[in-house]
Amino acid sequence: MRKDEISYRQESLESVITNSNGLKYVANDLCEKALTDAKSQLHPLLQQVELDRLDQRSEFLQAFKSALEQRIARKLAAWQPAIQAVFKFDETGTGVMESWDGSIHLLVKVPRLSNALKALEKTLDKGLVKHLKQLNWSRFRKQKSILEVQQVTPNELRHGIGYGAMFSAVYNVPIKVWRPKRSINEYHTE
Repeated sequence: MRKDEISYRQESLESVITNSNGLKYVANDLCEKALTDAKSQLHPLLQQVELDRLDQRSEFLQAFKSALEQRIARKLAAWQPAIQAVFKFDETGTGVMESWDGSIHLLVKVPRLSNALKALEKTLDKGLVKHLKQLNWSRFRKQKSILEVQQVTPNELRHGIGYGAMFSAVYNVPIKVWRPKRSINEYHTE
């Protein structure tokens, strides 16, 4: 990648972080598309049911959470091309969707830690919280934060330190939700 391309990408990321209206639109879009994805997996008669009623269906909650994780992961990777992979992890480990607190926990594999990614996470989190509260969905009424993005470097993974230690865990091992598309040549070199 040329130096001017890197500079342009950094400028566009910074403009995304500072442009609250643009990020508000992105957060709205992410939530609405995740809701549409989740509802599309339901029986057609259930697709028009209000959110508080759907909130009692574990299959809907799981579908919404998965769709939101994947959409956020793809959006982060689009903004930060250095992201090598995105993983989800469950902080509680209960696996019971009815007790889901509404939060999304992601691990982002990056070559080195990025302050821009931290700032992006905070700004996107505010937009997600605001939009989900506007939906009047009781699960999110009292939420102050929804999104947690932790960065993990190849060194942390290699040595099993920091967030890299989670990949050696017996329970609650992070699950990959996004990775870059591979070229045909990459398949032949494995």
